[in-house]
Amino acid sequence: MTESLERRIADRALSYVIDPPSGVDPVIEFSSPGELQALFGDVVSLGFDAESGQHDDDALVGAVDLVIKHSVHTSHPRFVNQNFAGPDPVSVVGDWLGAALNTTGATFEAAPVFTLMESAVLSKLGRVAGYVAEGADPLPTLPPGLFCPGGSTATLYALQLARHRIRPDIRRTGATGEQFTLFVSDAGHYSASKSAALLGLGTDAVIKVESDELGAMLPSALDDAIAASLDAGHVPFAIIGTAGTTVTSAFDDLNALADIAEARDMWLHVDGCYGGSALFSPTERHRLAGVERSDSFVWNLHKMMGMTQQCTALLVREPEQLESCFALKADYLFQPDKLYAEYDAGDRTFQCARRIDVLKLWLAWKHHGDLGFAARIDHAVARAEQTRDRIAASAGEFVEVTGTFTNVVFLWVPPALRPLGSLSELAAETHKALHELAPRIKAQMQTNGTAMVGFQPIGGLNTFRLLYMNPAVTEADVDAMLDRIREYGLAATNA
Repeated sequence: MTESLERRIADRALSYVIDPPSGVDPVIEFSSPGELQALFGDVVSLGFDAESGQHDDDALVGAVDLVIKHSVHTSHPRFVNQNFAGPDPVSVVGDWLGAALNTTGATFEAAPVFTLMESAVLSKLGRVAGYVAEGADPLPTLPPGLFCPGGSTATLYALQLARHRIRPDIRRTGATGEQFTLFVSDAGHYSASKSAALLGLGTDAVIKVESDELGAMLPSALDDAIAASLDAGHVPFAIIGTAGTTVTSAFDDLNALADIAEARDMWLHVDGCYGGSALFSPTERHRLAGVERSDSFVWNLHKMMGMTQQCTALLVREPEQLESCFALKADYLFQPDKLYAEYDAGDRTFQCARRIDVLKLWLAWKHHGDLGFAARIDHAVARAEQTRDRIAASAGEFVEVTGTFTNVVFLWVPPALRPLGSLSELAAETHKALHELAPRIKAQMQTNGTAMVGFQPIGGLNTFRLLYMNPAVTEADVDAMLDRIREYGLAATNA
């Protein structure tokens, strides 16, 4: 009997999940846009004609094979390019099952099991973050937050909550003419400015506060910035603390920020999209000391914890504020007299239909337990420390620039430029040579498919950044990536 198209595709997907590329397997079989169009054109064209016909099963399976072959293999241990990697296999199949059941998390009647799962997971996350007391109801009808479509959207919601707290009539009357201001470190995420634009505050409302050499906000600079805003007649309403900046993984002093927020009667939101998962590790959770004093906290489980894109929780210390801020009580959907209407979550958020992001996290957490989640964090930190040790022992071939926690930011220095000396005093020609080298090395890695590493300017100088979070990364993978940087660097400088 001929296998169905669905089973043939599903078998390939499951095989990929169980046995992803690793070791000397390519991280990507790189092709240009034109080459990709030609490859698919021989099987199933990427584009659509004015009238698109049907394709047979063999052709579509062939197209799926091309999709797998030419995609970036983020499961590969040598993919350390971005703030996500290595999807947990249990999470992948959990996401798959959630998609197959194809419901919405808006109401209990449409998603009875998933509504309770969300309550359970959000309550557990709330306990981990210190928002929920031990011994509290593990399945409350009003959990401490909600799932959101990504960290930027969660920050948007948090800032809406913050403004609503001090000006609840704005959602009815519109802008008051006041200049509201919010504060984030100059190393913080750009979602603050995007949110300000969407909320009608304007990007000028976002005050970028000076940070230290690692990227953590300076509390004294924050206090001065708020005072200056008040002197200008503005209305400072929110502070965004960062727990794990994108580039250096710097952590703001959340207790110091909470002191200022309380003294100024401002909302404290913590962007823990990346670093929030340090809370799972008893040895690393100190980095978020004070998070329990914040008003809201966004946490991307699709980053360090390997949940599939996306899995974002917005925790709110006083979750009853969600309904007063967002609810419109649409009577065709949120009828108070239907069965178990008190569990309906849809009116506590901007979204109506909402995909099921909780199942994969619930399954993975039940599978790995607290100890397994902690081990994932500790493994990532250990790989970062191994990298730093090798850099320190390289006699100036590699130079660490910055970074903490799981992020290592460094330079590879060609033999002719060693010893490098102070980065702040580089000659113009040396600066130019180093700045141009990192993109050339990465391009060669990408073309050869041997690794995917990131680079970004630090102080105007392109530097490499390795981000560790995939539990499959071994010491040999770390060594191999540094070896490839040396190999391609020598080839580029000797060309």
